[in-house]
Amino acid sequence: MGSVHQLAPATPGVLNFAFNLFRNKRRPEILCAVPEDCPLPGFIGAEQWVYERSLSPQDAKPPGFIERAAKTGVRFNGFYLFQVTAEERTAGTKEKSLASKADARPEHETSLSVRKHVRRALLRLLARHSSPDQVIEYLCRATADQQSAGERYADLLAALPFAVYTTDATGRITFYNEAAVALWGRRPVLGRDRWCGSWHIYELNGAPLLHDRCPMAVAIREDRRIRGVTAIAERPDGTRIHFRPFPTPLHDANDNLVGAVNVLLNLGVA
Repeated sequence: MGSVHQLAPATPGVLNFAFNLFRNKRRPEILCAVPEDCPLPGFIGAEQWVYERSLSPQDAKPPGFIERAAKTGVRFNGFYLFQVTAEERTAGTKEKSLASKADARPEHETSLSVRKHVRRALLRLLARHSSPDQVIEYLCRATADQQSAGERYADLLAALPFAVYTTDATGRITFYNEAAVALWGRRPVLGRDRWCGSWHIYELNGAPLLHDRCPMAVAIREDRRIRGVTAIAERPDGTRIHFRPFPTPLHDANDNLVGAVNVLLNLGVA
């Protein structure tokens, strides 16, 4: 990907790239605009920020958004923070009201399709810039309802470029994405296959590694994350892949073990 500097257009004060807008939950007058081709800043998290919408070059800019300042912010920081004053917010509300009366198209023809487009763009952004540890940190947030991580974050996991799967506390696979299918060369049966979806697993010295002794099984049985391990996965067609697993237990709000998540990095043909 090119540098952030290359995103800025040559014409002063004119932007030709799209943003994702995020609003601060505690101070809703503060927004952060992040170009779709830039990584999310570290301070943008679900606890403090909420995704607002996409902002295309041809869209009317929101109150408080100054194109020249946005261009400078993106060039030096990779994002643009701006604040909406009370006066600007009032004026913007009036303009929005007038615009909605002039263009009252049905929901399913306008905003619904826009939301779907924005959601796909955001998922692509997260997929490109998420590391295994970032994904695991996101999935390990405690949940009082004990809903599986695969169910809660299926869209994000499906969009990731590397293999991710989850299990329950007994090791039975509850979710996997298409990148995992590509690595394994097969589709495990949800709720039946345990520990890992690989056809066969081997240690680096070629010794077979039983599924119930693989890193994911150890992580669940000992309730601890496993790191620094490399193994070989064999597909049903006989091809073998070096991979590095990141098995991590998942806990509910009461710190009870409810399952585990594993990210598998494909290191190439063995």
